[in-house]
Amino acid sequence: MSAETSEYQENLEIVREVAYFSGLELEAQKLLAYLCVRENFAQGTTVFNTGDIDKSAYFIIKGRMEAFLDNVEKPVQIFKENDFVGALTLIGESKRLFTLKAVTDTVCIRLTQDKFEKARGQFPEINNKFLKAAVDKISGREERFLSKYDINCEGCKSAIGLTLI
Repeated sequence: MSAETSEYQENLEIVREVAYFSGLELEAQKLLAYLCVRENFAQGTTVFNTGDIDKSAYFIIKGRMEAFLDNVEKPVQIFKENDFVGALTLIGESKRLFTLKAVTDTVCIRLTQDKFEKARGQFPEINNKFLKAAVDKISGREERFLSKYDINCEGCKSAIGLTLI
């Protein structure tokens, strides 16, 4: 088996495990795996900056990345192996709200918005699966936020209710 074939097979195994794509028919998963590109980021590399319009999602195969807000030294989120970063950029254009840096040598597979749109064109059922997974993820985050919510925090009240949109 060639290196290219084994990389494609590994991409397919990953795609089949990502919540946004699991449960799709095999042919749709194969296309998504084919459209993914392997990316290597050396330790210290900035993947994207706050304000960038980076139309890519990244699945971390190996390594660790951290998300930073501007002028804050401590990371607001740590991403590790098997994390999928930036999924919502596949369905809409928005500015990145944080800077993402590789804190170790990191290997990812990357899926771009334009390639994802091609897959959605061939397999429209991707839309429903993706949207359901996104809603589940957002609801889970809000549930965790609300479980730690301080009812006495006046400034916090405007931060709740994402699922009310």
